[in-house]
Amino acid sequence: MFVKLLHPLFEGLILGITVAITLGPALVALLQTSIKHGIKTGIFLAFGIFTSDLFLVVLAFFGVSEFITAPKFHLAFGILGGILMISYGIYTVFRKVPQNEQVEPISEIHVKRPGVLPYYFKGFLLNVANPSLWFFWIFWVVSINSTYGGDRKSVSMFFAGALGMILATDILKCILANKIKVLGNPKVKLWINRIVGILFFIFGAFIITGTLLEYLGIHFRVS
Repeated sequence: MFVKLLHPLFEGLILGITVAITLGPALVALLQTSIKHGIKTGIFLAFGIFTSDLFLVVLAFFGVSEFITAPKFHLAFGILGGILMISYGIYTVFRKVPQNEQVEPISEIHVKRPGVLPYYFKGFLLNVANPSLWFFWIFWVVSINSTYGGDRKSVSMFFAGALGMILATDILKCILANKIKVLGNPKVKLWINRIVGILFFIFGAFIITGTLLEYLGIHFRVS
């Protein structure tokens, strides 16, 4: 049983790495906060972001996945999720990065009270207020739940690996904030896009394959 759970844990770690290297506002906010207010403050912001991600995953699992229990629903959502992920992967691989692209300035995160704890709540609230993250985590919870046929332990291990890896890499970003300015280089961005796109393509194929195998396995056991 333990060896069986290592498989979804490893796959979750890969998703965590993929999300961690994706260039976005959260990455810039972490780097900016760590550089201007110190590593400790940046880490508290990272924990706030992590808590909000965990909250959204749990909410999505109990609010959406619990209603999708029939094998036919698992099959439909798994295949649809895989197709969307493959499409996004292809788009990301071929997305061009302008050579003269300028990094858009992001407003500095301000808090009214002194100390690092307010940055934790700020990270939580800013992340929860992002509608795209709601869609992102609901999509992944439904897709992975379909892939594992609703097996709670496997789904839990997958997201434990994913969220744990995201938190670990976010903390590392805070520590190395002053040394990873190279991410603003257009060539680096291009290769990051290609790597992320390929990983999402692989995940899409994994979701479809896993969903089909789970569906066929259920019907084979029934017959």
